[in-house]
Amino acid sequence: MDEPSLIKFRKEKDEHWRQDKESPFTEKQKESFVGLNYFSPNPHLYFELPLETNTPGVGEEVIIHTTGGDKQIYKKAGKISFQVDGKNLEVVVYEDPEIEQYQYYLLFKDQTTGKETYENGRMLQIEGKGDKLVVDFNYAYNPYSSYNENWDCPIIPEETHLPVRIEAGEKKFR
Repeated sequence: MDEPSLIKFRKEKDEHWRQDKESPFTEKQKESFVGLNYFSPNPHLYFELPLETNTPGVGEEVIIHTTGGDKQIYKKAGKISFQVDGKNLEVVVYEDPEIEQYQYYLLFKDQTTGKETYENGRMLQIEGKGDKLVVDFNYAYNPYSSYNENWDCPIIPEETHLPVRIEAGEKKFR
């Protein structure tokens, strides 16, 4: 985990969302916006992991319903395995088939969901690094629906609910 890069990323995101027309915030929200709320950087929640593709359903389309009644199509990319607080975890990773160079995603809920973090769960974009995936929960973020009701968000699939606290990334907005 590169903490200076993470801090810089967070500052740039806040500044971008305070000013940009494409920001998920309304103009009224931008007037009082002082920055998003994050967990402190956590080096224990950074992993470089192999993507296990020898699992049932890999390559199949998965329909993820949204809070607004829409559907998003992903492909099941495989599973990753890692350990948090002494617990062995295995979770499904998705890829977005509409992006030319597939982007991997983890849509998840954990034991902070609805308490310190957004009640509908969080998301994480995952990059490849050689034959591994870089899973850095410090970059976990809330879907746009957490900022205002103009947006809808994915309903997190049961297969990506984690029975541990992921104390990294973005916290509740309000």
